[in-house]
Amino acid sequence: ARKPGEAPFAAVSAAGVRGVTVDDASVRRAMKIAFERMKLVLEPSGAASLAALLGGKVNVAGKTVLVVATGGNVSLADFISHMNDGRI
Repeated sequence: ARKPGEAPFAAVSAAGVRGVTVDDASVRRAMKIAFERMKLVLEPSGAASLAALLGGKVNVAGKTVLVVATGGNVSLADFISHMNDGRI
């Protein structure tokens, strides 16, 4: 999607949710950590929240944290490429 849907965007805005950005290298690192330590195969967008957490982009000190991570939209070839830092 090029932009979030109106209803979901309104809901997160009303809840005071803020967005953060992560770079591609951080996403690949999060994918690799999820695979090696948790045995999870994540797609790049599904690893973005984990990348933000691992990169210290959000303050989680003293909080209970839920990370949504998904993996259904990555092919084996693309996953392997990401594990090789974007190189095939």
